[in-house]
Amino acid sequence: MQTDEQGILDYLKAFRHSFVPAKEIARKVGGKERFDRDHGWAIPVLSQMVRLGQIETDHLGGYRIKEEKKKHEKEQHVSPQLLKILKSSGKKFDGVNFDDSKSEPPIPVYRKPASADGGES
Repeated sequence: MQTDEQGILDYLKAFRHSFVPAKEIARKVGGKERFDRDHGWAIPVLSQMVRLGQIETDHLGGYRIKEEKKKHEKEQHVSPQLLKILKSSGKKFDGVNFDDSKSEPPIPVYRKPASADGGES
C-alpha cells in the first residue's frame, strides 16, 4: 500500500460514519504545499481505492472507509407454551431452530425454612 493510500485511510478512520469531500482529504492529508500545487492530487488515488473496495463514495463526491455488512442470524426467544403450540401445529418452519434446552428452564423448588427451635409450626 502506498503512503498516500495509507494516509487517506488513517484520515478517514476519524470519520468512519460520515462522508468526507475529496478536496478536504487532499488538503488535510497532502499538506499545504502539495494542496497549493495541485488541488486534485487525491482524486486518482481515491478512485483507485474505490475500485479496490477499500473505501466507498456517495453521490456528492464524499468518501469514507467501506463499512462491512454484517450478517446477523437473528435469534428469537419464544415462551415454552408458544413453542409447544408451534410444534404441535404440524406446519414446517424451514430455517427455524427449535432448541428445547434453551426454552424450558428448570423449575426451582422452594422449601419452607425450618424454625429455629427445630420443630415445625
